[in-house]
Amino acid sequence: MLFSPKLIFLLISLGLFSSLMADIQCEYCGKPITGKYLIVDGKSYHEVCFREHVQIRCDYCDKPIDGQHNVMDGKHYHIECYRDHILAKCDICGEPLIGEYYNDYWGNAFHAFHRQELHECNSCGRLICESLTGGGFSLNDGRYICSLCNESSVEDTYVVETSLSYVRDLLAYHGIDGLPREIPISLVNKTTLRSISKTYSDAMQGFTDHSAQTRNGEIISRNSHIYILTGLPLIMFRAVLAHELMHIYLFENDLDLRSDIREGFCNLGSELVYQADNSRYSKFRLSSMMADRDPDYGLGYQKMSKLLDDRGWGYLLENLATIR
Repeated sequence: MLFSPKLIFLLISLGLFSSLMADIQCEYCGKPITGKYLIVDGKSYHEVCFREHVQIRCDYCDKPIDGQHNVMDGKHYHIECYRDHILAKCDICGEPLIGEYYNDYWGNAFHAFHRQELHECNSCGRLICESLTGGGFSLNDGRYICSLCNESSVEDTYVVETSLSYVRDLLAYHGIDGLPREIPISLVNKTTLRSISKTYSDAMQGFTDHSAQTRNGEIISRNSHIYILTGLPLIMFRAVLAHELMHIYLFENDLDLRSDIREGFCNLGSELVYQADNSRYSKFRLSSMMADRDPDYGLGYQKMSKLLDDRGWGYLLENLATIR
């Protein structure tokens, strides 16, 4: 005899179904079922057996789950448990990462809307806030620098001089020598750099002004003056300095290269500084250079870096004038 579920529920409620279910056994414990019971996926259970041993339980709080829930990596969670305890949290505001969010190079995850609220550090790319960088600073030329990068910011002549000595030695080790003994270096803000450079862009951090004295059509002396943004962290300052020294190398050797070859070659100086440092910050800077799509500073550098990897410094320096 077949009964509809509604009729079974009515008979159980009236206590009239016991004789009809004498042969029904609990799927979990195997004992006969008397009184109310549950049918799940065609199987019958004592209510207690089902709730304590069969029903899905939350893998966070271990309480039974009724209705909708979240599943992740084969584990089941109440919606509230998943949201409050399992779901990743924003490293800026601490709220669950629901909706669109970003992961930065440094392993920080944050809601997309924070990018509209906060300034990005011009050096490391982190969003400047107390939780990620310990705060930061707004420079008087419109740049922003986080407290982490500011710890090593270059702002005095002693650091400039020691950096010049370090970068000279690094370049000379790879065959880039013959640079002038005296090279003036000035720390300037963005406004001054813009006024000095005739090809200024927001990405520019340094510029070298060249001049030459001639007599009877012959060059009798050459002079170069390097200008670099003040407030750059030490490693970035040295990388920019290396780039500008490479420009001086080209100038001293009368190498007038196509713009992408020229800037790509000069960026190899920055590459040397970052590779020698090998810190996470330097790896970030190198990855940014490799991702840059600028025709000269990005694509030109990537082309020259590959050529360097394939052929070495000796070939590169001997054939600079003919590289196309």
